Amino acid sequence: MTILPKLHEIYNSAGLRPLTGHSTQHMFDWMDAPFTRFFDGNSIVGCAGLSLFEIMFLEHLRDYLKPKNILVIGNAHGWSTIALALTFPKAKIVAIDPYELGIELTNKLSAENKLKIKAVVGLSPQAIKPSCAEHLDGPVDFVLIDAVHTNEAIVTDFMGCREVASDDCFYLFHDVVNWKMTEGMKQNQAVSGLQSRLLTRTPSGMAVLFNTIPDELAAYLECFSDNTQLLSAYRDLVRQTMVKDTFGEALASLKGAA
Repeated sequence: MTILPKLHEIYNSAGLRPLTGHSTQHMFDWMDAPFTRFFDGNSIVGCAGLSLFEIMFLEHLRDYLKPKNILVIGNAHGWSTIALALTFPKAKIVAIDPYELGIELTNKLSAENKLKIKAVVGLSPQAIKPSCAEHLDGPVDFVLIDAVHTNEAIVTDFMGCREVASDDCFYLFHDVVNWKMTEGMKQNQAVSGLQSRLLTRTPSGMAVLFNTIPDELAAYLECFSDNTQLLSAYRDLVRQTMVKDTFGEALASLKGAA
């Protein structure tokens, strides 16, 4: 069963209506349209968290992975952290972020919904070791990194996470393509010797690093990846295509309708 209705219910009940999953073409070519923010009754709050499509990708990882200890670097309003807790209900989760209001919200939602989350106010990499030692039972076997979006930062975050992670830990990085962090990912892969996949078919261009995974999971990841040469050729064809505001035309046709 999908986690999506429960995830939305948790935030709606807290007075935060998720705004997520919109096409950039429907939102004046705004790059962040697919990603998650919230309406609190007065204004739009939050930063661009995992999109609806990326949450859907994430939840199916439970068919292939059974992590016991999860680490989140970059919690914000807790959207991804809560999604991970719903996806892997038996896992313990530590989430680290300097944003105090987001940490408070995440711990509140976790307590209200009996989730195994401990959100901690802190900075990566300094807070990683003490937070994991205090709140987890063993080495980390799943990491989500979605914090400062620079090549230097994702290398620093990854290196800090490796110190508390198992050899078979699965690492998921958000916003790699959109924030031009492929060089940082190359460095992480080279230093660690882990296998990598750039998930070009996710809205933010996520990436993963891993040691060994089941063949079934490898096949799943391939569904979200592309052959680079084929993708480049496809983009050249798209560049030659006239783009129209089909969504705007559809809305205009509905004016005056009940």
